[in-house]
Amino acid sequence: MEAAFHLTPNPLLILVDDDSGSVRFPPAKRYIADAVAQELLRNKAAALIVPQETVDVLRQVHSNFDRRGCREVGEMAGAEQVLWIQIQDFLADEEIASASDAAYITVTVKVINVLEKQSRSRVRLWPIGSAGTPLSTTISGAKTIELKTTDAICTQLAEDISVKVAKLFYAHRLGEFESKPGEEG
Repeated sequence: MEAAFHLTPNPLLILVDDDSGSVRFPPAKRYIADAVAQELLRNKAAALIVPQETVDVLRQVHSNFDRRGCREVGEMAGAEQVLWIQIQDFLADEEIASASDAAYITVTVKVINVLEKQSRSRVRLWPIGSAGTPLSTTISGAKTIELKTTDAICTQLAEDISVKVAKLFYAHRLGEFESKPGEEG
């Protein structure tokens, strides 16, 4: 499977947003960003990743940080591109009522050109003409119970989704039960 898009070799900012407010465990967004960064670096899909501490500092210094667009945040962080991961749906709770209440995450992924300031239509590098590439992962009820804590569940979700996100950006073999992004399976 070819890479869907090749990221810049220059600084990349990974920005995880939760506009829907579905993440009830604040560290989860950081876990996702860190796991994606590690997966991209491990597979040589990115070379320079802006540390999440930079985003933390910008958030503290700029009172209107959350109202800024991701292109502008990327510029403030010194990035050339932003890998924008938007959480659409998220459940990670150690109180499982049944097997159907397992943990899950659904995200959309976009790549933003920080350097484009003239044409708003050229800010989005990938995917063109859609709301983003959707990805999701779930953890079974039995595995969720085994993990025990919300922290462990969120860590596992972050690791699982990070593999799927990173695979968009490097060539790899499809696993036995793996489908192409956007396909059911």
